[in-house]
Amino acid sequence: MAAQMEAKVEKVRLLIKEKFHDNNSYFAKEIGMGREYVSAIVNERITADSPKFCNALIAYCEKNSLDYKEYVEIT
Repeated sequence: MAAQMEAKVEKVRLLIKEKFHDNNSYFAKEIGMGREYVSAIVNERITADSPKFCNALIAYCEKNSLDYKEYVEIT
């Protein structure tokens, strides 16, 4: 069975607040995703178990020497 991933929304919100001046658009651009989609995840209008979002978040973490396990739960 394939691993399931889910972003830790509270941690992602903190990351956006600290590194992107609390701006979802800057964060979305940095990870190569649409602003509306990122905003929907961060504001919990859609679930945070998007593989595309989680993979983009993991890539961002690796590029910036952050521990992706703080931001993405893999089960």
